[in-house]
Amino acid sequence: MTGRYTYSRWDGTQTGFDIEASDLFDEMSDDLLQNGDLRGALRRLMERGATDPNGERMQGLREMRQKLREARQELLEKGDPNGVFQEIADALNDIIDEERHAVEQSVMDAEKSGDERRAENARNAAMDRNFRMDMLPDDLAGKVRELQSYDFESAEAQQRFEELMDKLRDQLMQQNFEKVSSAMKNTSPEDMQRMKEMMKALNEMIERHNNGEDEKFDEFMQQHGEFFPENPQTFDELMEQIAKQMQAAQDMLNSMSPEQRAQLQELSQMLMQDSDMQDEMNQLSQNMMQMFPGLGQGEGYDMQGQDPMGFDQAMQAMKDLAELDRLEQLMNNPASPQQLAEADMDRVRELMGDDVARSMEKLAKLVKELEREGLIHQKEGRLEVTPKGMRKIGSKSLRDLFSNLSKDKQGQHQQNRFGQGHERTYETKQYEYGDPFNLDLQRTIRNALRRGGQGTPVKLSPEDFEIEQTEHLTRSSTVLMLDASYS
Repeated sequence: MTGRYTYSRWDGTQTGFDIEASDLFDEMSDDLLQNGDLRGALRRLMERGATDPNGERMQGLREMRQKLREARQELLEKGDPNGVFQEIADALNDIIDEERHAVEQSVMDAEKSGDERRAENARNAAMDRNFRMDMLPDDLAGKVRELQSYDFESAEAQQRFEELMDKLRDQLMQQNFEKVSSAMKNTSPEDMQRMKEMMKALNEMIERHNNGEDEKFDEFMQQHGEFFPENPQTFDELMEQIAKQMQAAQDMLNSMSPEQRAQLQELSQMLMQDSDMQDEMNQLSQNMMQMFPGLGQGEGYDMQGQDPMGFDQAMQAMKDLAELDRLEQLMNNPASPQQLAEADMDRVRELMGDDVARSMEKLAKLVKELEREGLIHQKEGRLEVTPKGMRKIGSKSLRDLFSNLSKDKQGQHQQNRFGQGHERTYETKQYEYGDPFNLDLQRTIRNALRRGGQGTPVKLSPEDFEIEQTEHLTRSSTVLMLDASYS
């Protein structure tokens, strides 16, 4: 009965490489013998990585940093944050073109009516409207400001402009709210009111913290936890999450040109009319700056892509780039393998792939696994090799030594060479003069039958003889050398 085997594409759920702690310790043995520095050997192993018995690679920090640089470059080439206004600018230009066409059509209709007074008024009104449109500022904020007070000829153009302003207002509100919460997706009046209440409660909680009072964090999360899907467990965790959100928003601004930043600020002042909300936002920014003095600093990112990015895309790109920066800091000089456990493995997997995440998880557990195997231990705050670890180093050294013995006179040490010994290799050769006469009867008789044909008795000839090969056992000597030079 034959077995059936099913093969499928790798989907990330299958078992990956599995390097045992003892194998990793073997990887460090030569380093420990040469330098005697366990922490240094651990750092160097973390840098270079290791390979399991199946040939699967556990990436080292050097390879991870290269993957990180590639992931960062891919993000930088993803799009252009300066294009967040491009869609709105194009829509404004279409509205202006539609208005110009309507103005021209109104003059033509007036002239066709035969009423000279009406035609004259239409021409004067058209001249005034065209002049105002010709004098519109080049920047987006200036155009919006002028068109807000413009008397449209075209009802369709006016409706499109009002819809565009609503869309822009929503985007600006979303961009402001994402400084605090990653869950704010709608900007209806009800959502705005709930957001305002949350920000007011958040500022009050921070004030209680600054006064040394109980923050009432659990009460806050019960009322407003929907705004924080990351589900922070403590006040400090919540503050760190908000700080990351605000930094991502600031990074997006810093990645824009100064002109774009000025336009965004002017548009926000024009379109966001809720002064209470703005006051709460300003108060929160001040509170966060006191808690995180470096918040908002930085030069942004040099985004090199060609495709315009929306606010949501730009914010996500800034978050991803900031996370890569934090991972790079963590990987540049970790004090110990355990420090790698501080990384968010889900984000590592998302940004750099499953292989990097699995390798980092394995490195983060390295010391604990070596301690569990009894190969190293903590003594007075220092890592030391245990007696079991020393025996393992010695065993590997002897194993390496005897695996490279030269072929010599017969002794007790096996080699991966054919020769005189007692271990069969299950390979045969034609007998030659001087070989041990370990005859393989089955092959010898088969050779005779092949040569002489079937029938009995079988007649053997010297060229029919085939012998079994064995592993060579060689001789070695153990020498104890003492350095008495006092140098």
